Amino acid sequence: MAKITCAVCGALEHSIQIHLKKQHPEMTIEQYTAKYPEAPLLSEEAEAAIKKRDEAAGSKVEMVGSATVTALIPKGHMVKRAFHETFDLGKVKAAMSARGEPIPISIMSAHDHQDMVPPVSDEYVYDIDELKNVILAMELNIPCYVWGHKGSGKSELLAQVAARTNRPMIRIQHTVNTEESHINGQWTVKAGQTEFELGPLPMAMMNGWTYCADEYDFGLPSVLANYQAVLEGKSLVIKEAPAHLRVIKPHAEFRFVCTGNTNGSGDETGLYQGTMIQNSANYDRFGMVVNKKYMDKKAESQILQNHCKLTPVDADKMIEFASLVRQAYDGAKISDTISPRTLIFASKIGVMRGSFSQGLMLSFMNKLSKIDKEVCVGLSQRIFG
Repeated sequence: MAKITCAVCGALEHSIQIHLKKQHPEMTIEQYTAKYPEAPLLSEEAEAAIKKRDEAAGSKVEMVGSATVTALIPKGHMVKRAFHETFDLGKVKAAMSARGEPIPISIMSAHDHQDMVPPVSDEYVYDIDELKNVILAMELNIPCYVWGHKGSGKSELLAQVAARTNRPMIRIQHTVNTEESHINGQWTVKAGQTEFELGPLPMAMMNGWTYCADEYDFGLPSVLANYQAVLEGKSLVIKEAPAHLRVIKPHAEFRFVCTGNTNGSGDETGLYQGTMIQNSANYDRFGMVVNKKYMDKKAESQILQNHCKLTPVDADKMIEFASLVRQAYDGAKISDTISPRTLIFASKIGVMRGSFSQGLMLSFMNKLSKIDKEVCVGLSQRIFG
């Protein structure tokens, strides 16, 4: 069968990736596809050989719920699996479709970036409705923004979605000092020679990773405008890059997700110093916005039992304390609230010290003002004695 032509040098080859490694080691396959998006990477003969190899390995099709699943397929492809099984939710009504049937969702099969897939946590407790919304955004390739109070599980929710669907993920923190070059890339000197080093965003776009822009509302609006074309599903143009890296087209499986403590309209609580009022045009490009709230008492108690091995009685007491603190905060009696993350720290310390009051003191109350601390000490004494 006919070979394909290398767009760089015109050589006839069966596999461009193998050819690049031998003849053009300075260029990666990602750079090649970015510069020559229409150029084929494999000859028909090579594709046939790969297909034959996969079939010989025992590819088969099986049913999972109502979804057809390919058990062994070429790397980088997507398969379908039931939503409730993927996230170990059981056949609860909320995890099924409106007709009571399993919901098929996309799972990425084995790929070359397994080291970038977050680890699965069996201890994370999901709000199924929030989870469904994030999964919907991933399925439809809609940019998703998750915002809410500290420690409510925003970043971990996105990480677990990536983990359970086997998607590589890169998480980038944003601060007032974040610049376009930190996102897009910049010229560097290596071994006495200058070369352009791609940043995390173009790398994610080229490789089909999930890009998590963490603490999005800490970034300068002028810098976040860099994302706008990408949020629209368009190519990223890196003005400073060499010609072959200047235009980065998004991979079919590239996804853009964000977290923040505010919804872009500013901090109404006074808790999140450094967050900024954001550009409305930028936030308008997020097709899915999820307000991640603290969990209900039962779910939060289960987290403490899972993470800290607390008994149900002790876990419920810690949640009772947290509820009273949050009520006091909502009633403007104190100026800060307690997060599930802090409860986990306090529980672990409380188990080791033999006193949950001491754990709460060391993990939470010592951070408070004198007046707030007195209020919370009283709440702690009411529950733990």
